Amino acid sequence: MSDNKGVFITGAASGIGLAAARLFAERGWSVAAADIDGALLRERLHGQPGIAATLQCDIADSEAVEAAMAAAEAATGGLGAVVANAGIHIRNSVCGITDAELDRITDINIKGSVYTLRAAARLLVAARRGGAVVLTASDQAFIGKPGNFGYGLTKGAIAQMTRTAALELAPHGVRVNAVCPGTVDTAMVDKIFENASAAGGGSVDAMWAEERALFPLGRTCTPREVAQAIYFLAAEATFSTGALLKTDGGLTAG
Repeated sequence: MSDNKGVFITGAASGIGLAAARLFAERGWSVAAADIDGALLRERLHGQPGIAATLQCDIADSEAVEAAMAAAEAATGGLGAVVANAGIHIRNSVCGITDAELDRITDINIKGSVYTLRAAARLLVAARRGGAVVLTASDQAFIGKPGNFGYGLTKGAIAQMTRTAALELAPHGVRVNAVCPGTVDTAMVDKIFENASAAGGGSVDAMWAEERALFPLGRTCTPREVAQAIYFLAAEATFSTGALLKTDGGLTAG
C-alpha cells in the first residue's frame, strides 16, 4: 500500500460515497470528495475534519475527471487511494430500454468509471508509489434482476474492468478491486421504489419489506457497511487485487 493517505472519492454527496468520505476522514485520511451536485457536496462535507477538498465534477466528462484528479492530488498532499463510486440507476427491460436511457447509463456508469480509473491509474503509475483503486459494482455483477437490464450491464462491465485493470497495474504496485453491494438503504433506492409505486407497483413500505425479505440476513445494507468494505479494500487488503467483494447479506450465496 502507498504511504500516502490522500483519497479521492466520487459520488460523495450522498449514499455510499458520503459514508465513505466520512469513514476515511475518521480514520485519518485526507479526503478529496467529488460529486456532480457541488452545492449538496459542500453542504454535507465542506469544512469538516479530514475533508481537504469538495470538487464539483461530472464523471461523464473525461477532461473534468482529469482536472478533479489533479486537484485532489494537490489538495491531499498525494493520493494513495481512489474510490470510483459515482453512478446512477434507471429501471428498464431488454425490450423497453430506450436509446436515451442506454446512452445516459453507459455514459455515467461505464464511461465515468473508466475515466476515473484511467485518471487514477495514470497518476499512481507516474508517481511510482503504488496505491489502490476501488470501484463500486453491484450484486448484479453476479446475478440478473428483471427490470434492471441497463443497470446490470453496466455493473457487469465494472466487474470486468476491475479484473483487467488489476492485472495491468499489478506490476506498478497499484491494486484494483470492486465492492459489490446488494440493495443499500439510500435515497437512490427510495426514489426507485417511489417511481415504481407511482407506476402502480404498490406502497413504498411494502416494496422495502419485500426487498429486505430477499436477503438471508433479513435486512438490506447500510451505506456505512459498504463504506467499511471499500475502506478494507483500499487500506487493509494489501494482498487483494482483482477481487469482487460481495456485501450482499448472502443474497448471491444460494
